[in-house]
Amino acid sequence: MSVMPDNIIIYLVMVPETIAVLVGAIRFKKLQAPLQNLWILVLFGFSTDLLSRVLIYFKIRNLFLISLYIPVEFGLLASIYHHELKGSRVAQTIPFLTAGFAGYAFFQIITGKLQGFSREERFVEGFLILIFVLQYLYRVMKKLNIFNLEYAPMFWLSTGLFIYFPCDIIIFIFSEYIFSSYSRTFNLELWNIHAVLTIILYTFYTLTLWISQKK
Repeated sequence: MSVMPDNIIIYLVMVPETIAVLVGAIRFKKLQAPLQNLWILVLFGFSTDLLSRVLIYFKIRNLFLISLYIPVEFGLLASIYHHELKGSRVAQTIPFLTAGFAGYAFFQIITGKLQGFSREERFVEGFLILIFVLQYLYRVMKKLNIFNLEYAPMFWLSTGLFIYFPCDIIIFIFSEYIFSSYSRTFNLELWNIHAVLTIILYTFYTLTLWISQKK
């Protein structure tokens, strides 16, 4: 998701998002239940980004959308890995982590802390998602039960998340310092990087939704 100021590359994010929505819609009935949740996430991300463009057009602040998007993103991704990692200790903790994360996000809303976005919330989300991803990759390498990784949708999803979240966490953690210390041009370049990361992520989302599972 990318919801920052007017710049061409930021609007190009809508292209892979649209493609991912269409691919997921076409293959929805063929997707396993966990990956149907991924399509729901893609559709929600697309809708949120579209709303952000409308708010930008009317010169209305849209950063609060990130605070609304993050808990939904975490909940849906967590549900996917809860299914994929079933039987593991990590999977057993996921429902509690999801409930705790949702509770914290709700607290942010009712206390009126949605004027901007929560860097702490983004950091926690990214950190937990990376734990899920690494646990999945560890299980794949340990069991060696997938002989054609290029036909494993979860492998493509995990690869995309592994690329996206470390970089995204850094951007969000240092965003306040960067916004206050550097020029507007530099800030826009930073969000261009975020937009490129989002394009990469949605490309992997599309691959995940398109590829049929094979051993």
